[in-house]
Amino acid sequence: MDSRWIGMGVSCFIIWIWLIVCGLPDEQSAMRFVVLVAIIQMAAGYSLGIYVNRLRQMAYHDSLTGVLVNRRFLDRLIREIRQAKNQHYPITLLFIDLDNFKQFNDCHGHMEGDRLLCQFASILQANVRDQDTIGRWGGEEFVVLLKHADTNEALAIGKRIQEQVRETLSGVTVSIGVASYPMHAATAEELTHKADMLMYEAKKKKDCMVVATQ
Repeated sequence: MDSRWIGMGVSCFIIWIWLIVCGLPDEQSAMRFVVLVAIIQMAAGYSLGIYVNRLRQMAYHDSLTGVLVNRRFLDRLIREIRQAKNQHYPITLLFIDLDNFKQFNDCHGHMEGDRLLCQFASILQANVRDQDTIGRWGGEEFVVLLKHADTNEALAIGKRIQEQVRETLSGVTVSIGVASYPMHAATAEELTHKADMLMYEAKKKKDCMVVATQ
């Protein structure tokens, strides 16, 4: 008797299996059963690989904006500082906060607030290089890791980001803190803390950028 069996893979797509049942000797029946199991295992293994990749993507990236989550960004920063130390080049961190975002949310609602965060993430992606890394630190705070970049190069990128926000986003501006390795910090923790403190200095004036001096 010939029949077809339909199963679901672990990533929820259909697996088609052609099942042949006939009165053959036990040895050949066993052989056919092994072939069938092998087909199922191959399909399930392929499906599981896709599922694991999707889970990894979800764990590493912010579900709203698509940029790296806080923990993964910090892991990347630690690795980049280690590499920069070995190869003797600077890296600079931009710590960015959206000014007046709470007021925007209160006025327009959380759905519009989420849309604005996505638009801002797109602005960041459009103004950094392929070698740079963007992360969402939390809420309306974002971080940008600029490889092979000193504070002068970071200032130019920061100004472009501020200008595009003024031109395209309504009701918000950005305040940015800027600090570099190895000039202003020796570790990832020191660098993020320094840039974070400078961002809060910038927020006192709003739509401002403050660069570390020592």
